[in-house]
Amino acid sequence: MSAPISITPLSPPESVAGPSSGRSRGSGSKTVAVLGASYGGARAAKLLSQGLPEGWRLVVIDRNSHMNHVYVFPRFTVIPTHAPKAYIPYVNHLEREHPGSASSKTPLTPPSTPPPTSGSLPFTRKEMHDPHTWVQGMITSLTPRSVTFRRIPSAPTRRGSGSESGSITASASSAAWNEFTSFEGEEETIQFDYALYALGAGLPDPVNVWKPAYGADSPGDFELSPGSKRCGVRFMEKQAAQMEMAKRILIVGAGALGIQYATDLKEIYPEKDITLLHSRLRLMSLYPIEMHVAIVENLEKLGIHVVLGERVVTWPDNPGCVDGEEKHVTTDKGRDFKADLVLVCTGQKPHVSLMAAMSPSSISPLTNRIRVLPTMQISPGPIRPAVTRANTVERLGALSLHALPTPPSSASSIEDLDRKASGGQEGEAEHPDMSHFFAVGDCAETGAIQAGHTAYWQAEVAARNILRMIRADEEDKEVEELEEYKVSVPSIKVTLGMKTAVVANAEGVQVKHDGVEDLQALIMWPGFQADHMDVHA
Repeated sequence: MSAPISITPLSPPESVAGPSSGRSRGSGSKTVAVLGASYGGARAAKLLSQGLPEGWRLVVIDRNSHMNHVYVFPRFTVIPTHAPKAYIPYVNHLEREHPGSASSKTPLTPPSTPPPTSGSLPFTRKEMHDPHTWVQGMITSLTPRSVTFRRIPSAPTRRGSGSESGSITASASSAAWNEFTSFEGEEETIQFDYALYALGAGLPDPVNVWKPAYGADSPGDFELSPGSKRCGVRFMEKQAAQMEMAKRILIVGAGALGIQYATDLKEIYPEKDITLLHSRLRLMSLYPIEMHVAIVENLEKLGIHVVLGERVVTWPDNPGCVDGEEKHVTTDKGRDFKADLVLVCTGQKPHVSLMAAMSPSSISPLTNRIRVLPTMQISPGPIRPAVTRANTVERLGALSLHALPTPPSSASSIEDLDRKASGGQEGEAEHPDMSHFFAVGDCAETGAIQAGHTAYWQAEVAARNILRMIRADEEDKEVEELEEYKVSVPSIKVTLGMKTAVVANAEGVQVKHDGVEDLQALIMWPGFQADHMDVHA
């Protein structure tokens, strides 16, 4: 496996000869920051690196050393022999494409949403020394014009082996895996003129490589740096070992993740007792009923016990590990489910804490995601909805009896949040101008489904709009009309074992039988100019 990416110190870009535009450019640093480099952030970083004019620099910050292709995580935590394919080196991503590279032609996640109509990039970069910087680091705070972070150490050390800056001791090892952890070491701050927030959402525990797998405190695991490829592969191996040991497995949550786990496990281990428990009566309810029917038929054919319409009310301790203790899960119907291993696949939590601390009114109390305009710019407050055409059935379907997500702690109530955002007694001066700040992907409230392909196209819109605004800065002109993201028909592909999958998109629902064991994971590598690299890099 490759060594950690070598990062050059952050320094101001070289000055550009010529008169000043006389326009206010925020920090004046001629810097664009991309925060997070998964499906959306990586695409935006690529377009910005190609389009920024001379004298501007791009800084990309991500906590991982490699792109995490999370769509293959469920399969590879069952069959870890393919695990290295899930972690794609970032090292060449901002380089110019090789002649004949397939990167611009390779879709991120099939089926993909058609791109919105748009013009070409406003800039073509001149031949020059590349000023762009890639940082593997953990963001600790934001202001409207700056980001503060700590670099992630390449090799954590155990207590007693030294106290150099950036180390993680054994006693701190658990904290080192947290969502936004605090590593020892000096904080660094950079100023920016434009920023893209693409920090996504936390994954459920069975596929969350930032949560230690059972037994992760064994000797030698302290040498694995959180966010590294070696650490991710090790996590998958440990997860696979847990699943192999369990005779009875209960999967809670029958979204795409839970369905994929149930079918993969039953196909690989037909002797295991697999139960899939879901709180709703219908699977994948966002999609046509034909999808539900196709999935249920395949689950029953495999011999998986499917329980619908029951919600968990009590959980066992340590559900995700096989420790010799029988796990008990009880539901609101009074039933008690027993298992050796419980896989909790009940959804994702948007990574919005940094934005909530900086601009609480930018967080929707209904979805706990960042409010964005169709231009992908972050809104400092509530967005007036367009006239709805939803009929009564659609409105009833959108209702929920569950408690709303807890709003950011800085807001005493939802009413206070919206009053402040609307310029109530506190006044609009409390809320900074966010027109230079964009958000895409799972952390953004766009009306689209949370998926890699939607983040990808949102990032294209955001990147092109940033470049349009920079062109206006450089030419001392008014910003031209910005592009708007168009929400497309929801599209998804759910595997039902090694060969079978069900696809739902604008063309309807179709069951396919052309799957392969590694899910064609390497199809992603050319998009990061890594197709010529060893799979263990």
